[in-house]
Amino acid sequence: MKEYTGYTAHFGKSDKGKTILIPWFTDFLSPFIPAIAELAGYRFVNCPRTSKTSAEIGLRYGNNEVCYPATLVLGDLLAELQSGKYDLDNAAVAITQTGGQCRATNYLAMIKQGLKNAGFEKIPTIAVTLGSGAIQNEQEGFKLPILKIFNIGINALLFGDMLNQMFASAVVREKTKGNSQQLFDFYMKQGVEIILQNKPEKFLELLKNTVSDFNKIDFFEDKKIEKIGLLGEIFVKYNSYGQAHITDWLRARNMEVVVPPIFDFFIQSFVNQEVNAQNGISRISRFTKMLMPLLLKFLEKRVGKFDKIFENYRFYEKNESIFAKAKYASEILDLSNQFGEGWLIAGEVASFARRNINRVICVQPFGCIANHVVAKGIERRLKQFYPKMNLLYLDIDGGMAEVNLHNRLHFLIKE
Repeated sequence: MKEYTGYTAHFGKSDKGKTILIPWFTDFLSPFIPAIAELAGYRFVNCPRTSKTSAEIGLRYGNNEVCYPATLVLGDLLAELQSGKYDLDNAAVAITQTGGQCRATNYLAMIKQGLKNAGFEKIPTIAVTLGSGAIQNEQEGFKLPILKIFNIGINALLFGDMLNQMFASAVVREKTKGNSQQLFDFYMKQGVEIILQNKPEKFLELLKNTVSDFNKIDFFEDKKIEKIGLLGEIFVKYNSYGQAHITDWLRARNMEVVVPPIFDFFIQSFVNQEVNAQNGISRISRFTKMLMPLLLKFLEKRVGKFDKIFENYRFYEKNESIFAKAKYASEILDLSNQFGEGWLIAGEVASFARRNINRVICVQPFGCIANHVVAKGIERRLKQFYPKMNLLYLDIDGGMAEVNLHNRLHFLIKE
């Protein structure tokens, strides 16, 4: 019997020039990532959008007991490595990591084993994380220069969120099909150019132009449009294939699909850190206590600049602050529930209810214990506070029948 040697691929300092493949995440952010990486001194390349082929490859070389996004991410990477487009001696793969009580924490190990199973054991795997202790990267050749890319990264994130919101409201109202998509694609490309120029302030001017052009779209004035909220696990919420294209299905039936800004996912740490300190789960250093208020003030000021421009959009709706959502969520569950999407699900449902959006879909990968606890587990409590709220929980998996998925959606939208 051959001795098992494990995964030993190494990404050293001399490997900085290698092509680093990353899985496609979402249309309003993924195009920006290679440009930001270029500023950081690395060559990132997006895999194509997820397809059935990559899903099958992920199942073949991965583990069918892990969550669906893990399968898709592995399949995306392996499909691209198998395409023959890359010099495998000068290639690596990367995956973002947040850590925490979620099987996503194990993506790194699963990808390494999947690469080995598929014959790519010499391809290094990199963990991309903004944290400083949650994930051990073990690849000393990769170091993200946070300060160098922070300013442009924040502006790109805010712009992407607002562009996505404009597109979502415009695409179901446009008279000429395709106008909104053309504008979306054009301004995403413009955003990439601004990142490569490393001129963060240009995103404000770009947002002005974006708002102006979206306002010029010829809309149906009397078309009946109903809003439906979509929330849940971050990958299936924002990734079209990962959510079985239910957003497109709903839009085809005159439903405006409203998703929370992804910016909230990243700034929830301002709430989590304070809650964990109060509960004795973690400590906050003196330096952090001094830094966090300053950083929060900086971010609030930046958001305010973008929002002042965005409010000129015809279908503008102000997003509530993360602290308001945390307050709403605290009525439903303890804010120590931070695994999966954590208390954000409760806060987002409450925020939708206050905007009179009373039909909400919560998507999670089949068997995602974290999100089942903080989503399905609080349904009765949510209904007590928001009796008009109609919640539909959908488990997404490669083996599901689309007809069953659509039948459940029909019941939600026909009420």
